[in-house]
Amino acid sequence: MHLIYKILISSLIVTFSFGYYAKVEPINSYTIKSDITGKVIDVNRSAVSTNYKGVVIKVDSYKDDVNLKNYQNQVKNLKEILKVQKETMLRKKDTYKTYKKLKSKSTYDKDLKFYDYSNSVIAYNQTKNSISNLEAQIATLKDTISKKNISFKNYIYEIDVHKGDYLNFGSLIAKTMDLSQNKLYIYVPINKINSIKNKKVYINSKLSDFKIAYIEKVADSKFVTSYKVKLVGHYPVCSEIVKVEFK
Repeated sequence: MHLIYKILISSLIVTFSFGYYAKVEPINSYTIKSDITGKVIDVNRSAVSTNYKGVVIKVDSYKDDVNLKNYQNQVKNLKEILKVQKETMLRKKDTYKTYKKLKSKSTYDKDLKFYDYSNSVIAYNQTKNSISNLEAQIATLKDTISKKNISFKNYIYEIDVHKGDYLNFGSLIAKTMDLSQNKLYIYVPINKINSIKNKKVYINSKLSDFKIAYIEKVADSKFVTSYKVKLVGHYPVCSEIVKVEFK
């Protein structure tokens, strides 16, 4: 009993003569860290221990929202200016082409029309570049605003921020788990490794869909006469200690 108690406390996997014992774990666990900065203005704590897909943590985006609206208005205005500039540029281009063919016009007059046309091209391109730069800033702002409405893809195990906290890059936000599958780790004596290959896996004496994902080829540092074996499959309860058998 003392040995089994130690297993439950330490979550180590120990070999018995009648099988192996392992702790059921999520296939993956994630530590989520912030990639934005700002003050936390709302936290939905009821999302803990659920697969909730909505916004769980909201970070203040007021300044970003204001800047986004300003940039969008600037782009709208510049696009109207660009239309006028394009019409002007094409008109001056036609004028220059006409002057260029006329023998009655001096080189000086032709040069003036060329410079006039060239300046209109420069103005047009400068406005286009301004629009492109603003659109890039708009895309960045939209991405930042989106990131300030934080949701999670997986089961939410823990939320590590509170309303009023200030997030910096790398601040711990939450811990989540992928429960779509489970994994087990057992330690099999080296001389018995071949005996478990190509056999079906039984969990708590019942046939399961667990399969061997990999077998370490180097003896474990704690269980020096055993190889670590990872099993992947489905089990309804995480964190339960289960009996693993190969038949």
